[in-house]
Amino acid sequence: MVQRDKWTATVQLVAAMALAGSSVVVGKALAASLPVFLTTSATLLVALIVMLPHAWQRRGEIRRLGPREWLYLFLQGICGIVLFRVLMLTGLRTVGAAQAGIITGTSPAVLTMLSWFMLGERPAMLPAIGVFCAMAGAAGLALADTGGTATAGPGWGGILVFGAVVSEGLFSIFRKRIAATVSATANTAVLVFCALVTTLPLAALDLWRHPALPAVSDMLAILYYGAIATVVAYLLWTGAVGSVSGVTAGITTAAMPASAVLLSALLLREPLSGQQLLACLLVVLGIVAGAWSTGTGEDPG
Repeated sequence: MVQRDKWTATVQLVAAMALAGSSVVVGKALAASLPVFLTTSATLLVALIVMLPHAWQRRGEIRRLGPREWLYLFLQGICGIVLFRVLMLTGLRTVGAAQAGIITGTSPAVLTMLSWFMLGERPAMLPAIGVFCAMAGAAGLALADTGGTATAGPGWGGILVFGAVVSEGLFSIFRKRIAATVSATANTAVLVFCALVTTLPLAALDLWRHPALPAVSDMLAILYYGAIATVVAYLLWTGAVGSVSGVTAGITTAAMPASAVLLSALLLREPLSGQQLLACLLVVLGIVAGAWSTGTGEDPG
């Protein structure tokens, strides 16, 4: 039963990262037409409205939250939502959606290292193989995107996207700190609220500078980003990340670049090469290796 539960948790994490990959594609379109903080607050407002009925059902649990829980929830909101979105959306102004998705391929290594340094979770052999496969897949996606040749570097846009990856990794670490005491529903509702309150002043400034109403396509993108890529993704992630190790969670983040590349091909009609498909296969193998390790004595911490 425990092994099956951990496999279920891994599937949830992969689904959450697939939705995160879709947010890269959607975020690229929003970054081109709307200010960053206005976009961030608008998507968070949608997410909060969707979460309100669920938060009301958990109001007793939320009232009982102590200072420690509020601290980690606030840190989750700052790192996992505010910094992640601001850095990602700002970076997407100069970096393509596919390239940004590729940069997020560093997520397995980033979260694995953060788990090692902050949680003391040193990866065993099988999880390490999973990380290697996931990273190899991400590297393959990068080479396929550039025609198999090295580029001059991602520039500031790429650095900002990488900063978003680090922020997302810190979010997962902070969630694991309180996963045993705060439910996924309460966690998601409170962190969305904290993030919205944090971004509202700058969003108001953006709105004053950008008074025009968003286009219908932008409104639909905001609704998707808030309801699906935020609420559903965060519920899946926060509900499962406490059941696996930080190493395994890090491996599943490789689903983000794979999702971004595949969705770019499906939705934006960008060509999908055999090398990209092989790289995505390596990502899948890495995730399977990491999930398999949860049934062979790995302690989730």
